Amino acid sequence: MKKDAVAYLVTRRRGDIEHQREVLEQFCKYRFTINTVFNDHRAASTPPRKRDGYNAMLQYCREHMAQFVIFLSLSDIARNPENGIDEIHSLISEGFVPFFAKNDFIGYVDNPELRTEAIGHFVEYMGTYAERVRKAQSTSPRQESRTKGAIGRPKALNEGQIEALITVRRSGTSISQICRMFNVSRSTVSKILTDYPELKGEWKGRRQDAEEAGSE
Repeated sequence: MKKDAVAYLVTRRRGDIEHQREVLEQFCKYRFTINTVFNDHRAASTPPRKRDGYNAMLQYCREHMAQFVIFLSLSDIARNPENGIDEIHSLISEGFVPFFAKNDFIGYVDNPELRTEAIGHFVEYMGTYAERVRKAQSTSPRQESRTKGAIGRPKALNEGQIEALITVRRSGTSISQICRMFNVSRSTVSKILTDYPELKGEWKGRRQDAEEAGSE
């Protein structure tokens, strides 16, 4: 039996809403019935809880006991990855179960309890990683190499950071966002994704970044 759900979309250009609805319908075909669609236009850089459409969606869910919320992708919750992770944590803490019509790497789509648990593990992992990044920012890789007596050019990212980069890329985060988040160049990201063509290929032609630039 299909479950009742609400959807939240962030549009950047005219005509986006129609395309995004098609993606939603394909994702929900055998799983969900969307009762209401909420939308904010050109609000990706605004924190979720400061958006009119997002707050209207939360209010609707609370009043109608709606548990399932469908987003187009994880990156649509917030342009800043840390803000997005914080918001996901808030959602599951309030009893909501978020789904992503694109690039949903969490799994357990048909099991809300296991899905919520998996999302919780992901949020915990990303929170731990973010804390490590904040601590590491006080010491640059070049300074660390001098301290440890390393010879040669230091790596831009360590193994843990590379793992986190791949994780957020799988979640749908754009290359531009990743460059800003990890403070690395596009060429560095390209080298890291060499062994992951399915992730690298999504941004060939820079179409996704061009769309984001046009929305700013």
